[in-house]
Amino acid sequence: MSAAPSPSSRSDVLLPAVPSWQAAAVCKGRTDLFFPKRSERPEARERRERAAAMLCQKCPVRVPCQQDARENREYGFWGGESEHERHLAGYKVAAPVGLYDARKGRRRAALTAVAGD
Repeated sequence: MSAAPSPSSRSDVLLPAVPSWQAAAVCKGRTDLFFPKRSERPEARERRERAAAMLCQKCPVRVPCQQDARENREYGFWGGESEHERHLAGYKVAAPVGLYDARKGRRRAALTAVAGD
């Protein structure tokens, strides 16, 4: 009896297409700036996102990157925009880390904010 082929060796497995704009992205290989480390403090997140935003400003594919993140509910910093900024623009974020509540002057649970409070 032969073993079933592994998913990586099967020719009929369809993988999601990588958007063509990603090849020209300035951020390629810099995931450290665009995705938080576990237990990242708010101040560290702000510094990291400022550095990411500076890269995004120079990027020739910022607009399609931002649109892709908005349409696909991406997590992290994409197209010069944080999860919080996508939320404020009216887009849902699949797994938000936290959103800043300016009225209360502190961070609040993201799930509550995304749910529509």
